[in-house]
Amino acid sequence: MTGQRERNYVSVRGASAAHEVAEVFRDYGDAYRAAYPVTPEQARVMAALVACRTAALGGQVYECLACGAVEFAYYSCRDRHCPKCQKFARAQWVEAQKVYLLPIPYFHVVFTTDHAINAWVAANRAVIYNLLFATAAAVLKDFAARELGGELGITAVLHTWGQTLLQHIHLHCVVTGGALRFDGRRWVRCAPNYLFDIVAVSAAFRDAFCAGLVRLAEAGQLAGVDVAEVKTTVAAMQAKAWEVFAKPFETPERVIEYLSRYVHAVAISNSRITNIADGQVSFTYYDNQDGGKQKEMTLPAVEFIRRFLLHVLPERFVRIRYYGLHHSAARKTKLPRARALLGLPPELPRVTKLMLAAWLETVVGEELPRCRWCGAWGTLAYRGEVGDLPWLWLWLKVLFGWLFAAHWRGANVTAGVPA
Repeated sequence: MTGQRERNYVSVRGASAAHEVAEVFRDYGDAYRAAYPVTPEQARVMAALVACRTAALGGQVYECLACGAVEFAYYSCRDRHCPKCQKFARAQWVEAQKVYLLPIPYFHVVFTTDHAINAWVAANRAVIYNLLFATAAAVLKDFAARELGGELGITAVLHTWGQTLLQHIHLHCVVTGGALRFDGRRWVRCAPNYLFDIVAVSAAFRDAFCAGLVRLAEAGQLAGVDVAEVKTTVAAMQAKAWEVFAKPFETPERVIEYLSRYVHAVAISNSRITNIADGQVSFTYYDNQDGGKQKEMTLPAVEFIRRFLLHVLPERFVRIRYYGLHHSAARKTKLPRARALLGLPPELPRVTKLMLAAWLETVVGEELPRCRWCGAWGTLAYRGEVGDLPWLWLWLKVLFGWLFAAHWRGANVTAGVPA
């Protein structure tokens, strides 16, 4: 079998990057904890990522009935901050969103906050993030009501990071290029490549968000922040021109492409990490201040961890939210009406159900029922859970795996089968 000699007789299922965030936590987590306080949420995330797809979480053991090769399949942590998890959840979510698409233009709208609020976020994540969601949705709804006389569909996704892992709190919104009239009798289309006056949207968002911060402070809902300090900072922020980004998607299919890349994204993917050594972590990033050129940055490992943990969300915080026609309640009534007005059957299509094994084959690039050692198909037999099997059997397999491999190779060479 081609490439056979590169495989291991005892292997662990699952593609692995050369370097991982978990490796940084594992090697330098203690140094970070000695330098900085760690919240319960951050501690939970660090522990989950370190344990992900290792024996610590348990797993299943398979043995090839043809050659005796052993394969471990460790369980994943399923934490939403983990670079190794969430891919299947993302794929399932994207399939569900496809049925809600209308044959209309869509817009990508990004609401970004002023970095002056970053110092307040650590102690007030939920209230500030909630304010961002509520303000962006309210501004879009207000413009739709005044200019289109109807209701938009909005899907909003929170991102809190920039390319170098520093705080960059912003909201990505997928917005319908049109609205269902409030009386439900007509679909009102936007002008080509135009949603609303984006300068006016930017000013309205700035003023509403700043007013919301003052209200939170006056109500005592911003921990560790003085009301006078908030008012002074807000006045300085309102003196600036804020920029809301808006760009049309070329086709509805491009909406799906965007969602598949960014909706369940984490602060940094493992593939971006190029080196971990001598207390330093190197990773690639795109420098938006230099024409989007790809560059490499090296940080002390402790600083890398600090930046990564800036983006740990409050427990059970919902970072994907739906408004208007995209809200769950509207999907049963208003969205079918919009479909009918646009020439589609009112009933929503069925969501395509993804099968994990078939989906994994497209990601891993090989058939899961096939033995990674000998190439035989359908010969992998489940032997039990990691930890439940006789240690002597596992120990002999690992220690003398090369003998089993040599014997199998020899037998196949004798039989004229390429090894």
